[in-house]
Amino acid sequence: MRATGEAICRAFFEAAWNHAEHLGIGHAELAKRNKLWVLGRLLLQIGRSLRWGESGELTTWPRGTSGAFALRDFEIFDNTATPLAAGTSSWLVLEASTHRPQRLDKLLQQIRTPVTRMALGREASKLTGTTGFAATVVREVRYSDVDINQHVNSARYIGWLLDSYPREFYQNHALRSLEVNYLAETRWPDSVSIRSQTLSNDKIAHSIVKSSGQEVCRAELEWTVVYEQSSN
Repeated sequence: MRATGEAICRAFFEAAWNHAEHLGIGHAELAKRNKLWVLGRLLLQIGRSLRWGESGELTTWPRGTSGAFALRDFEIFDNTATPLAAGTSSWLVLEASTHRPQRLDKLLQQIRTPVTRMALGREASKLTGTTGFAATVVREVRYSDVDINQHVNSARYIGWLLDSYPREFYQNHALRSLEVNYLAETRWPDSVSIRSQTLSNDKIAHSIVKSSGQEVCRAELEWTVVYEQSSN
């Protein structure tokens, strides 16, 4: 077994949370100001996932801003310092009661030495909508899906997407990259459908839609063919 895309993203989100708290711009500080961090976009590229029993190191850093987004990158290495995966993310600060985006300039002034180095060659993109999606999975939001802000945890969307593939698919495919746009929040006990469309031999687009018809998440997953069982 190898670390899944959801597990990788969970590790990154936890590291990002802890680092933001250390910098004085984390959940605790923003809550005092009636504000909160929300993930808007995510791009992850995987060279190799950690195998069961392996240890690794995750490094993350804030990388300035782009428009309304605060950028944060990360890299993962194995215990020989070989790079395994890298990613970039785009975050919004919202006013907690109205969910209106807030300015970042004053907040990020607290970061005295921002790092401008990019983990990847680009930022996470705005994904375009596609047509012809077919609903493959319908599920209800459950207690274990929600986070401290009472909406579905960002990593759970990735887990839902990965769970929408049949077991046989994972016998000869490994996740190479994922790109996600988070469009709206989902709460317990909403019901969602996962819709899928093949874009090419190795890329599949997905859309997560609430029963109301509102699209809450848009993603593109890229896969590589492998020849070892349970490679993901």
